Amino acid sequence: MGLKFINKNYRVIIEYEVLTLNSSSVIMVILLDWISLLFIRFVLFISSMVIYYRAEYIAEEKNLIRFILLVILFVLSIILLIISPNIISILLGWDGLGLVSYCLVIYYQNIKSYNAGILTALSNRIGDVAILMAIA
Repeated sequence: MGLKFINKNYRVIIEYEVLTLNSSSVIMVILLDWISLLFIRFVLFISSMVIYYRAEYIAEEKNLIRFILLVILFVLSIILLIISPNIISILLGWDGLGLVSYCLVIYYQNIKSYNAGILTALSNRIGDVAILMAIA
């Protein structure tokens, strides 16, 4: 599909009306082109390898479903970040990515992972400030 988008120079824009309240409406826009499809392909490949090889590392883990759901939420946040053409949905994807990455970092629930989780959250806030400065 990505090769067809490159050869034919296709771009698909999907607008979905999420909410209408009086005369205001919230519209979600999705932009698909060959670059976004290429990035999505890489994200899906890498995340599938993470889920595949997790059997070697955390096979005895009792909360395995929670780990897989966190990885899936991480992937969905990255995909939202990739396919978003407006800054509001980019910020939603970025904040989702930060929240889920924090949850993945503190997955083992010990002091070292909590410290690394705080560092992850602070790094995400620096990214938020950089995105907001780019908007300004």
